[in-house]
Amino acid sequence: MAKLKQLIYMIPVLILTACSSSIDQETGQRKDPLEGFNRAMWKVNYEYLDPYVLEPVAKGWRDYVPSPVKTGLVNVANNLDEPASFVNRLLEGEGKKAMVHFTRFWFNTIFGLGGLIDFASMTNDLKLDNGRRTFGDTLGSYDVPTGPYVMLPAYGPATPRQDLGGIVDTTYPVLSLLATPWSIAKFTVQGVNKRAELLGQDALLKQSQDPYATFREAYFQNLEFKVKDGKTSNSTKETLSQEELKNID
Repeated sequence: MAKLKQLIYMIPVLILTACSSSIDQETGQRKDPLEGFNRAMWKVNYEYLDPYVLEPVAKGWRDYVPSPVKTGLVNVANNLDEPASFVNRLLEGEGKKAMVHFTRFWFNTIFGLGGLIDFASMTNDLKLDNGRRTFGDTLGSYDVPTGPYVMLPAYGPATPRQDLGGIVDTTYPVLSLLATPWSIAKFTVQGVNKRAELLGQDALLKQSQDPYATFREAYFQNLEFKVKDGKTSNSTKETLSQEELKNID
């Protein structure tokens, strides 16, 4: 009941920000009402914080942490997301997909030593194409708009639908039962690993005439990719491959 109340309270907030980052039908350009602030934060994040902090950490993770250790830590972190994905799929009426997440969680937790080994993905019926399903994705599946695009210092890109939805995800078991240090460790492992996966794509931004706009559009393409389970609109101009869209967040 508490989760349902949160959903009810959040939807009006999201509706108030409707279409703030939609495509303007007259100009064909994406609306970006906070663009001045966003570009300033982009400069802080991607000209200072990323090259001097995030990128070196990601390279260290990629180059010096043994592969079995990396894989195990990422598997454990991702396994903790399965219960939230299960609930979100149920809210979408996707019972079959919900049961995949449910089965993956207990299977990997019991037979995969708490999730260290992703045995579930070795079974065709339990493989995931898009992985984690967030409450923000669920709202998107009901056509709730994203709200305005915001580039936050140190955090990166955000929208009300996705990031308030992320807060709701933390109220589901098992995430709600994690102590703060474990929650921080989980998100740190996932964040550093994601940045490491994107190291090979840095050239795409450097070669772009407007890296900020390129990244913003890739972010929204990725949201559409996830909400529609990998089925992006044919009318959408694809600036990144589907594999790259899976990684950007």
